[in-house]
Amino acid sequence: MDYKKISRTIEDKVTELFEELRSGISEREDSRAFGAMIEKRITQNWTKICNELGYEPLDIPGRRTIFDFACKVDGQLFGFDVKTKDLDTTSYSDGGVCAVGNLLKYMANDKGIFVIVEFGHNKSGTKNESRDIEYIRIAPFHTLPSNCYRIENLGTGQVRLNYTVNQVWDEIEWGRSYPEFFDIFCELAVTHYKRVKADADKRIQSILEFKKNNYEHFKFSR
Repeated sequence: MDYKKISRTIEDKVTELFEELRSGISEREDSRAFGAMIEKRITQNWTKICNELGYEPLDIPGRRTIFDFACKVDGQLFGFDVKTKDLDTTSYSDGGVCAVGNLLKYMANDKGIFVIVEFGHNKSGTKNESRDIEYIRIAPFHTLPSNCYRIENLGTGQVRLNYTVNQVWDEIEWGRSYPEFFDIFCELAVTHYKRVKADADKRIQSILEFKKNNYEHFKFSR
């Protein structure tokens, strides 16, 4: 399946959807509100986009799914997750994607293609309290370069991206297969869980020492 062609055709349609609003698209400075507005505009036009491309639109999913809208291309499930990236260098973005287990269930069990829809935006240079869309990039998650992926947090583990899709655009491996991706990602996940297990064991030992010393002094062991 030609992931690059599919991504590009959808990117073109989404770009058309926002072309008239590319400059001064919203008077709200809050990045979350901006992202919600982007997602809403796409979902409202999703059926039309799919019909024009000859893809099968699927119902908009609930909040518990890892993607915002979906379709089938030649019978293959594609789920698209909107990410808005504030390009202001003073703004923090953790690159969060979803939980490790949820990603693997969708990709391995549902046989779905997970696609990132990335909007880079910044404060407008011409209109106060508004934002400009600087770029729109769309690419399957499993084709991103291996140094993009990281996993953080105790417990289930959260998948995050070290770089934006735009930053690594020229390094995307469009032909990477799922087995090749799983080789990369599962190794990363195992390394993460081994590390957090060791960290958890140290924390348990710190609590036990705290109890043993009659709760006199507490510190986490390093």
